[in-house]
Amino acid sequence: MTNQKHFHIIVNELAGSGNGKLICATLVKLLTEKKLTFQLHKTQYAGHAIQLTTELAKKIVTTSEINAPLLMIVGGDGTLHEAVRGLGEEYKDMPLAYIPAGSGNDFAKGLGISKKTHEALSQILQATSPKKIDVLRYQEKILQQEGYAINNIGIGFDAATVKYTNQSSAKVRLNKYKLGSVAYLASVTTVLFKQKGFPIEVIADGKQRFFPKAFLVTVNNHPYFGGGIGISPKASPYDQQVDLIVLQKSSVFKIIWLFLLMLNGGRHLQHKDVHSFQARHIQIRSTQLEDTQADGEFLGHRSVHFYFSATTRYFWF
Repeated sequence: MTNQKHFHIIVNELAGSGNGKLICATLVKLLTEKKLTFQLHKTQYAGHAIQLTTELAKKIVTTSEINAPLLMIVGGDGTLHEAVRGLGEEYKDMPLAYIPAGSGNDFAKGLGISKKTHEALSQILQATSPKKIDVLRYQEKILQQEGYAINNIGIGFDAATVKYTNQSSAKVRLNKYKLGSVAYLASVTTVLFKQKGFPIEVIADGKQRFFPKAFLVTVNNHPYFGGGIGISPKASPYDQQVDLIVLQKSSVFKIIWLFLLMLNGGRHLQHKDVHSFQARHIQIRSTQLEDTQADGEFLGHRSVHFYFSATTRYFWF
């Protein structure tokens, strides 16, 4: 990318409990030292990165410059999720560069993007061509909605955790002191005791399974979720496969034990209450209202009828 001269940088300064602002300052210094030009576009509210990405993508594709500007995202997984949504189908072939600045940074871990700003920038600048990466695509048949996810889409436990964290009155105060993870852990503890089992039907490439008491259902693009937990060790963002993990309801202590096994090389997959699927197409249905989320964005407490598949986007690293 030695010929790349200009960057449009979408920045979420609030990412990672304010870490985005610090990382952006470091990035500006590095780009200035390298005599690379750039323009900052700071997000002002939740969802703003969607609008900014769409507007900048349109501007870039209509430019007459030989070396069109590069679109770079500085933020957490949620900010990158919004950017991918902003590209949509119209600008799906436009490559993105990404500098991790969140608290979890699961996408960076799953793809081998450095969490150190200077190294992540070097990966971008040294890349000779963008990499073709899978992202998840979902279609929801009841409300006729569709969307994308870079990390995972969850039903049940993880989605309820997102909901409780977002509703926490202490979240804003804790974020001011860079303690946002405390609110998240408090929500995890609450949901561990409150989340009940729910029925789901899974159809993976035409093969049907029924689970009467699912607890955590997560469709994954790469191995990691929840800030680096290896829930789906077989998942790859390069194989056009959708990976699904279903964890059935059991005692709180057994569930905690399974999460500990997830930190130990995927041993949880050997447990009878954990079920793993890999397929080109996966359908999930439930007759019971459940919490749902995509990349940490709460999608609502709703009936479930999802179709999942993998599509592709392009990234510089």
